[in-house]
Amino acid sequence: MPLSRRDLVRGAAASAPALAFLQALPAYGADFDLARLISPREAWGELGHVNRAMGPTRLTGSPAHQAFVAWIKAELARAVTPAGGAVFEEVFENYPRWSARSWSLEVGGHPVPVASYFPYCTGGFTGARTPLTPATALAAPGGGGGYPRADGRAALILDANGRAEGSLVDLGAFTGPGSIDWARAAGRVALVGVSVEALSNLVPGASYRLDGSWEDGKPDAGPYVSRPAPTGSIFSPPDIHNATRAGVLGVVLVWLGISAGNAEGQYNPFTVPFSSWPASSPAGSDPAATKAGIPALWVNADVGAGLARQAAAGASAALTIEADIVQVSTATVWALLPGTRRGEADEEIVICNTHSDGPNIAEENGGVAVVDMARYFARVPIAARRRSMVFMASTGHFGHRFLGSGRDWITQHPQIMARAVGCLTLEHLGCREWQDIREGDALRFAPTGKPLQSQVFVTAPTFQERKPGPPDPALQRIAETALSATHDRAAVLSGGAFLGEGGGFHAAGVPTIGFLPAPQYLCAMASDGEISKLDPAIFHDQLQLGVRCLLALQSTPAADLKGAAA
Repeated sequence: MPLSRRDLVRGAAASAPALAFLQALPAYGADFDLARLISPREAWGELGHVNRAMGPTRLTGSPAHQAFVAWIKAELARAVTPAGGAVFEEVFENYPRWSARSWSLEVGGHPVPVASYFPYCTGGFTGARTPLTPATALAAPGGGGGYPRADGRAALILDANGRAEGSLVDLGAFTGPGSIDWARAAGRVALVGVSVEALSNLVPGASYRLDGSWEDGKPDAGPYVSRPAPTGSIFSPPDIHNATRAGVLGVVLVWLGISAGNAEGQYNPFTVPFSSWPASSPAGSDPAATKAGIPALWVNADVGAGLARQAAAGASAALTIEADIVQVSTATVWALLPGTRRGEADEEIVICNTHSDGPNIAEENGGVAVVDMARYFARVPIAARRRSMVFMASTGHFGHRFLGSGRDWITQHPQIMARAVGCLTLEHLGCREWQDIREGDALRFAPTGKPLQSQVFVTAPTFQERKPGPPDPALQRIAETALSATHDRAAVLSGGAFLGEGGGFHAAGVPTIGFLPAPQYLCAMASDGEISKLDPAIFHDQLQLGVRCLLALQSTPAADLKGAAA
């Protein structure tokens, strides 16, 4: 059973500083009612259903993603409509979705194992995005943000089928912007190592302040665990668009510093636009002057070491990617659940958000969690729900810069943002820890037997620098009180970079708790959607954590939530 706040304060396991801290806390979330929350069996069954019927990947605008968004919309409506709520959506038309059908690599005439492809590397799109338009009322959808249909003139889809053949040239390791001289491989195929450690260190763990660590309801549960991970590639993606510009025919990228098992299926970096030149962007480009992107594939470090030797011996390489670019509609969905002050001048709003798109069931299952939060609070009597609530799942987190995900929603809803007093962002629930384990000279990707340590961001809302602290005191109290009543293994952090979908709300000045576990397999595509690496008990415990945080955001005075910013 979860420990109560009283149990924890009385428990001998807590250190003196933690005891003093918790004894000073208001009893936020004391009205938590487990009976209002979906049961563990139902929650896990629902997650499995989404993974099987709408997966195993839900990349932006794909049929599986569209089905998941429709499911979220229907379940939100089923939850909030009986409680007087309503559901809305913002549809973004003609998003240029890239999808790979097949890919292969041969070196010296022999097939080479490929870990994954570099997303959106081939082809391109030249159309410009329409401006976002604000909603006409608080309870109304926003507009704009779509793209024109390709017409072969101003808006052009460039062929996404790519084949490159030429001598293989080893250009060394990519460690950040300007580290590769692409001109050396003009007219040839480039071999480039990518240091996971170097890119991960662009946002180092030391840039955060550890404000508390928890496990099984107990404080002082060890250090913040920050290890290099493949998602570090989003901080400084290999600049394949510059390779296109330089006349490189194709690129073979090597994951350096991680195991073959960890490298397999990684959909990274997921933040890059098409690798055309100029790189495709929402601003559009001149169709007559835009060069289609080139094929780029990832291999693991062991394969890469062999390719380096072959490159030195003058071997040739052939890369092939068969892909499509199809314009599709994709939507952000959200529900508004009224509080007792709905429509009054002093109405305040609490937001619970996530995104709906991703390459597996960890990234992203926040849509399921947000539905579960909406169900819980729709069962709370309105007299106990003073603040109105928004439950939102945005599209475009994996939109390769063509869409802004939650930041689009923020721009479209100034009326809601003006009344927002707090936000809880939920992402990547239920994860167990897997790490690369060294065995002699080799690395093996394996479970550690522990829950993954969650990152819980509680940075003061005005803080925008990549250095430690300060925390928002009220948000820290809310998070740690919830952690004292649940089992989650978590690090409460402030400062650094406010990663994830909570970053937009934090940047807009809304006091935000960002719940962001980040496993090594966060962006890995797998036949089972990586559900075998998740745990039903962890998933349900983190649902409880989310409810407790939202209950506290409901009851904490708005002035206290922004206390550190005053």
